[in-house]
Amino acid sequence: MVNSSAKAIKNHSKSSPWRRHLLKVVLIVIAIVMLFVSCSVIRKWSTALSMSNYLRKKYNQEFVVGEPSLSAAGLGVEGTWGADAHPVSSKDTTFRIIKAENRNSFSDQYTAKIWSQRETARLNKVAQQNVSNSKWKVKVSVEIYLAEPLADTALPDNPKVEEIIRQDYGPAYNVNLSYFELQNTSYDDIVRDMERIAKSVTNSGIKNVNYNYSITNRQGIIKKCKTTYDKPFDNSYDNIKNCLR
Repeated sequence: MVNSSAKAIKNHSKSSPWRRHLLKVVLIVIAIVMLFVSCSVIRKWSTALSMSNYLRKKYNQEFVVGEPSLSAAGLGVEGTWGADAHPVSSKDTTFRIIKAENRNSFSDQYTAKIWSQRETARLNKVAQQNVSNSKWKVKVSVEIYLAEPLADTALPDNPKVEEIIRQDYGPAYNVNLSYFELQNTSYDDIVRDMERIAKSVTNSGIKNVNYNYSITNRQGIIKKCKTTYDKPFDNSYDNIKNCLR
């Protein structure tokens, strides 16, 4: 019995240095992980703060910036931080802001968001004026996207949206035109409405227009047609009707 106890103590004393070494390794790994997490949190906080400061200075108002995320960077290529933001005064006006990693260069879509809201309101009025029947409802939404350098410099009222959307190399102007709650009507009449609205956009001189047409019948079946300005498409009655599938 004494010999067994002595042997156990001897084995324990031999294993103690190994256990202490293992414990040190575990603690070092935990410390490295915590340091990495802390650095990541600090980087995100710092990036969000710099984005917030940039927006405040550019637009002279306060913004809420969400948690930024970093896009994957390749060999020799810097990643890009991106976050959603909105003015403190309007949670519904959400837009995207990006920042090149390790550089203080920003690009945001706040002006594009404001312009999109204004154009959506304007085109909805146009749509209501062109509706030929009370047997259906129509909704129009506009999404404008500004590329650099305009995204970096444009303000909601400078330059005017009317001046920009008529340029050959202006922003992408996306029109979503939806018809729903149909009652005893034919697609032909709706397609003619679509044609009239598209013509009103064309007559306004707006360039680079992408159309997303959709018709939802009473059974929930949807017919869609998508066109892009970089591919020739005459938004005529026949073309729209053939495109809707």
